[in-house]
Amino acid sequence: MQRRDFLRHLGLGLAAGWVAGPWRPSLAPAGLPGPRLALLADAHLQDGEARRAPAQALARAVAEINGLSPAPDLILFAGDLAHDGNTKALALGREILADLPGPLAAVMGEGDHQGGDGAAWKALLGEPRFSRSYPGFHLLGLQTSPASSPQGPVFEVGQEQRGWLAGELARIDGAKPLVVLSHAPLPEIYRPWGQWTRDGALVLNLLSRFPRVYCFHGHVHRAAVSSQLSAFSQDLTGFDDLSPSENGKRKTENHPLPATAWPLPSPLQGTPAFPCPGLGPGGCGWGWATLGANDLRYQPRVFQV
Repeated sequence: MQRRDFLRHLGLGLAAGWVAGPWRPSLAPAGLPGPRLALLADAHLQDGEARRAPAQALARAVAEINGLSPAPDLILFAGDLAHDGNTKALALGREILADLPGPLAAVMGEGDHQGGDGAAWKALLGEPRFSRSYPGFHLLGLQTSPASSPQGPVFEVGQEQRGWLAGELARIDGAKPLVVLSHAPLPEIYRPWGQWTRDGALVLNLLSRFPRVYCFHGHVHRAAVSSQLSAFSQDLTGFDDLSPSENGKRKTENHPLPATAWPLPSPLQGTPAFPCPGLGPGGCGWGWATLGANDLRYQPRVFQV
């Protein structure tokens, strides 16, 4: 059997074996009468071995997305397809993602180049930043690069990319909703674990003229949104021009995506001695969103084990 066929049948088998009863194509979550998005992040493939658990989990997510009816109009991947820049891992990931039922837009995570120039990523998945118009919304892909700071690990968009972004935004219809895809979160979520972008405030201010901005990101390896943790509950304190106004005309939302592999613990549970991904599949999954003229509905799809 060719590896492509093996991966496809593996994903279908895992989707069938990890849910109660026989697996069958499912209806997409009820949403708005607009574009439909499927969302993936953080596969962390170690190498080109398709039988490893992270590869199997990514294949399962692809199989479940293939089972949706109606199918998504676009699939977004929020980075860390590979774990440490392994080119065979990137090739395997691209092969698994090739079975998705729609076009793919992907941004790069730190695990996709690990200090390299990102040439392997670009050859397989294209430029890690982009600006694309779709019916009903405009999509921006931003590259968040790892950096160091006195406060510890951090990400940044960078001055050059912010200049590119400003030029792109000047050409976009200001009344159109923006969907923003990045690997690291633009607002600060939890600084000790590197879950923040140093110049995120500058980026969010560039987006402030748009009435609806929907940010999706990976890196945090969690789907849960907790009212006890301000950033997860979309508290963008300090960005008053981005928060929903009293008449509801302006809205910015920040949605962390579940990883397909290796869920992290919540900061609310305390900082472990070595904050690193776990083994899954508990807490792993993908996400689904539908976009309307004035709203977005997002639903994490955590694997049932």
